Amino acid sequence: MNLAHLTATQLLEQLEAKAITPQEIAQASLKQIREIDPTVHAWEFVDEEVIQAQLTKISTYAQTDYPLYAIPIGVKDIYNTYDMPTQMGSPIWQDFTPGNDARMVHYLRRSGALMLGKTVTAEFAVHYQDKTRNPHDLLRSPGTSSSGSCVAVATGMVPVALGSQTAGSISRPASYCGIYGFKPTFGVLPRIGVLKTTDSLDTLGFFARSVEDLVLIFEASRVRGENYEYVHHHIDNYHTAPEKKFRIGIVKHPKWDLASDAAKAAFEQWCCTLQSPRLEIEEAVLPVFCDTIHTTHQCIYDKSLAYYFKDEYAQHTLMSPIFYNIIQEGNKITKEQYQEALEKQSRETVAFNDWIESYDILLTLATADEAPIGLTTPDIPDANIIWTYLGLPTATIPVLKGKNGLPIGISVVAGKYRDKLLLDFLTYLKTLNLVKTVLPISPVNSKESV
Repeated sequence: MNLAHLTATQLLEQLEAKAITPQEIAQASLKQIREIDPTVHAWEFVDEEVIQAQLTKISTYAQTDYPLYAIPIGVKDIYNTYDMPTQMGSPIWQDFTPGNDARMVHYLRRSGALMLGKTVTAEFAVHYQDKTRNPHDLLRSPGTSSSGSCVAVATGMVPVALGSQTAGSISRPASYCGIYGFKPTFGVLPRIGVLKTTDSLDTLGFFARSVEDLVLIFEASRVRGENYEYVHHHIDNYHTAPEKKFRIGIVKHPKWDLASDAAKAAFEQWCCTLQSPRLEIEEAVLPVFCDTIHTTHQCIYDKSLAYYFKDEYAQHTLMSPIFYNIIQEGNKITKEQYQEALEKQSRETVAFNDWIESYDILLTLATADEAPIGLTTPDIPDANIIWTYLGLPTATIPVLKGKNGLPIGISVVAGKYRDKLLLDFLTYLKTLNLVKTVLPISPVNSKESV
């Protein structure tokens, strides 16, 4: 039995049956890292002494009391970890150790999980990433900024890894690398102790290779209780309806024309397989204000980066030209323009919540095409910014192939705080055999040349 091929849910089953031990799971992950990471460069920090200290503590736990008992997790290097550096993809913060855990890391440790190490992130979780490679084609981008986390899961180095999304940083890597990504509703995963780039866009999430693992990690890492009014009402008190009919809207978003013909054809063919009495499907036309969301998002994004990274900007010799230029553009945006953009985001989020009442689920392409050639090649614009801007729960499912046989994902979107409804939909798709558990991939050398 190759433990690197097992999902977190499957590992828990083997642990419960006493067929494997926590030590064996950790060693299987470390073996994968030693063999594969020199090729794909997904990890920023892995220390066997830190891992062993955690295993010693985990060995005192009773598995029945810990839902993530001994499950190794990759942590995007923007989450604080008390026992590992948090360097945020920048030489400016090299070897910085915060001395505490991000709240979400704390929740996962409290559930018995093993924080295996820190995964590579783009510089300050923005755009610039020239290190991690796509295992499906080493000449192609793995997606930014959660590149290391996604590749670590795709290659079986860990079954689960943490990411974040301010534009498309979970959805795009998951699409390009052929695994599952999940960005819950804005704020449902606690952001305390995680690098802040914007106040109204930063959203946490994670990667996995099965639907069951998405459900498992969501429950272990989210906030809950009466202090979180909307979460308590819509998520804590959610009840699955066994025979529910799902109202599905097929979306051609404002950037649809930029998608490749192959991607659009594959998406349309897959949508034709949605045959079930429980699926009510129609084409959905997004509200007209969605046409300007990309522009408003950029205003919020650039101005926020310029504000939060003033000190780093002063050390620009250690900053990439991409990030430096974003801050320069952000400095041109006035306070009034920024406030107007935030007010627009708030109004449009409320309006979209009303519009989406007609649907349980929206489906569209997660990316415009397969992963682009070149580690720093810009992504073709897609719809991910829309879902992030509106704070909507979004899952990426690995179901399509492009013209070169490389992965393209589909975005599954629901209304705010309908995270469990979205996960129920994915679970139902699995019963229809329309989504499957993904096996790890070994790195592939491209036959193309740049």
